Amino acid sequence: MNTKIFALITKNLQQAFNLARYRGIGDGIGPDTRVEQLPWTPARYRKFKDAVEDELQLSGDFVGTVRAITADFDRRYLNRFFGEIWKPRTEDYNYTGWALADEINKQDPRSVLDVGCGYNPFKGRIRNIVGIDPYNNCADYMVDILDYKVPAGTHDHIIALGSINFNDRDEIEARFAHCVDLLAPGGRFYLRANPGIQWKNGPWVEIFAWSFELVKELERKYNLRLDTYKQENTNPGRLYFVYTRL
Repeated sequence: MNTKIFALITKNLQQAFNLARYRGIGDGIGPDTRVEQLPWTPARYRKFKDAVEDELQLSGDFVGTVRAITADFDRRYLNRFFGEIWKPRTEDYNYTGWALADEINKQDPRSVLDVGCGYNPFKGRIRNIVGIDPYNNCADYMVDILDYKVPAGTHDHIIALGSINFNDRDEIEARFAHCVDLLAPGGRFYLRANPGIQWKNGPWVEIFAWSFELVKELERKYNLRLDTYKQENTNPGRLYFVYTRL
């Protein structure tokens, strides 16, 4: 869950019901609170709705639980950010730029998956590659990795360059685990990760802070071998690491 957006919605709900007669309601607001069932007046609801939408610069339905509304706004925000604001910087990276295409092609790849491929820059540069991305229509398939359903072990190389880097640990690990499941034994998993540096032009994108400790923890947990761990050359730097599935 995007904790930034969750905190924004929760704060404004508590402010909407901060009168003494609503104290039990405001204090009890949490992820499973159903927003449309709260005792709104038209003016109070309009003020709450406008405050959230003005902060995010997005409109919303505000129907369902706070958790579900947070997820909906997160999807909308990421769709706008990656569809309209974010631009690729493939040429800026030493290890996860164009050199990565040469590294993979040397291994005669049978089936390569690019998770969160963005503008699909490796299409035509890496053999037998499929790019998936829920936000960019340059992808071969506009689908989130969790909704990408193919048989286990389908791919012998998987790339995730900054795409498994959003929201909380649960979301990170769910996507990581699904990639491992899609990777054939002996296959290689290439990742670029942000160690927690926030984007100024995407203030409501929640960046998960990757670390060497987490990289090693996932190696042990998912029966992988960490072959490479380096700092990319960008400033501030990103992490580059490669696993082999045992």
